[in-house]
Order: sequence, then structure tokens, then C-alpha cells
Amino acid sequence: FALLQRLAHLGEGELLLLVKELIAAQLVVEESAERFAFRHALTRQAIYGGLLARERAALHRLIAEETERCYADALDLHVADLAYHYSEAGSWEHALEYARRAGERALALGSPLAAVEQYSRALEAVDALGVRPSPALSLARGRAYETLGDFDHARADYERALELARTVHDVEATWQSMLDLGQLWASRDYQQ
Repeated sequence: FALLQRLAHLGEGELLLLVKELIAAQLVVEESAERFAFRHALTRQAIYGGLLARERAALHRLIAEETERCYADALDLHVADLAYHYSEAGSWEHALEYARRAGERALALGSPLAAVEQYSRALEAVDALGVRPSPALSLARGRAYETLGDFDHARADYERALELARTVHDVEATWQSMLDLGQLWASRDYQQ
């Protein structure tokens, strides 16, 4: 509610009336005093699809910037949302930083699927920026894939991290990549 109020530049009373109308029209439901959601994903999709790509990018950027301001004291709780909105806005520097942090947070919370999503978003941002990725990103996503039991994707990420580490002569990342690859193979084919 607080974020929506900031985005809409409305007073609390005005916004409450509008939200009540949306609830009465059965487009939105109240999840808590601070949180509302579309009643159905198709409603959200129809509204989102009606926007031009330029409009969507501008709205994503605005939402990300207001989220940073609104939740400055508890930003770590919103890094996944910030990564998503900055990525959709094409603000790749911000998307990279928040996606990396969101991936770390997801792994720490025991959610490897969310970690894969966030590290993939970070690697997408690296590609969009045209910079050399850190071997650490590929290693982290590889660990998340390994936790999920996805051997092939984990191996590909570990091998990519090894190649990147050797390219930049990062001895520690080279060692870690080789160690992770060895442990991965030991779980599948000890001879390899």
C-alpha cells in the first residue's frame, strides 16, 4: 500500500477508495493491510500486455526507484523485487547488483531454484553490459544447480567458471572451480 501510494501520488483516503473499487470489481484482493494482489493472473497479464514496451520499462524503473526509497531501511528483504524490476527496465548495473545479492540471499535461505533464477538474471545483466563475468557468479549458480540435482547445468557452470578464472589468472577461483567440478563428478562418476 505504501509503495502504491508513493507511485500514484495519492493520499491514503483517495487510494483506499480506488482500491475498494478494484476489490468491488473483483479485480484485486487484499492479502494484508499493506499488500494487495490481482485476483487472477490473467487480469494482471491483460493489463501488463496492454502497455507499450517503453511504458513497461519506465514503470519498472519507477517501481524499482520508489522501492529503494520506500524500503531503504530493509532493502535486503526486497532485493529479488529490485533485481526483477531493474532487469525489466534495462537498468543492467542495478539489475546485476541486486540479482547477485538476491541469489546469495536465496541460497542462504535454502531456495536453490530462486538462486538459479537470480544468478541467471545477473549473468543476463553481465551479457547486456558487455563486461566479463566474474567466475563467482557461475560458481554460485553451479552450486544452486548442483543442490537441485541438475548435474549437466552444474557442470556447465563450473566449467565456465574454470575457463573464466583461467582467463583472468585468478588462482583462487581456478582452484575453487576445479574443486567444485571434482566434487560434482565424485557424486556421479568417481573415475571421472
